[in-house]
Amino acid sequence: MTYLVVVDYEKDSERKRIDYLIERWSNRGSIEKIRKMAIIVDVDNIDDFIKDIMSRLEGNPEEKVKVYEIKEVKKTIPSKKITLNYEVADKKEVVEGFLKYLMAKIGASYECSINDTKKYEAYTKKGSCSISIKLKEKGNKLIINFEIEGYGESVDLIKNKIDNDMKLFIEGLL
Repeated sequence: MTYLVVVDYEKDSERKRIDYLIERWSNRGSIEKIRKMAIIVDVDNIDDFIKDIMSRLEGNPEEKVKVYEIKEVKKTIPSKKITLNYEVADKKEVVEGFLKYLMAKIGASYECSINDTKKYEAYTKKGSCSISIKLKEKGNKLIINFEIEGYGESVDLIKNKIDNDMKLFIEGLL
């Protein structure tokens, strides 16, 4: 089965990541990056539309125009979500400083804060994911909650980096 995949990217960095992905997948099947004009057309008379296009082309238009019937395939692939929870002695300033360091170390960029939750975006060679960090005081303890969400292997990769560094940090506090 052959599919037409349309990717609407906004930044050149996204295009480059898709180009890299195409290169990696090229040995798994036939993948052709279209370097032509692709038009999705939904008109009553496709033959008249094609004749109109062909009348504007030079040389042999029959060789330059290919028409495929397509239908959109709705793929609902759920994102992967992992939650990590840690409990430490209530040293909020120390923890906040370490969390800033940790996000910088994994290359996560700060997006926004909503109430007591900070949101970050991380890009890896395996994909991108969002990271939400929530701090909650509970008695003389501080609960640190990470929620990592994304697609592919990036979620596990970021989870492992955060988990390893958090365990080392918590050991250092004891």
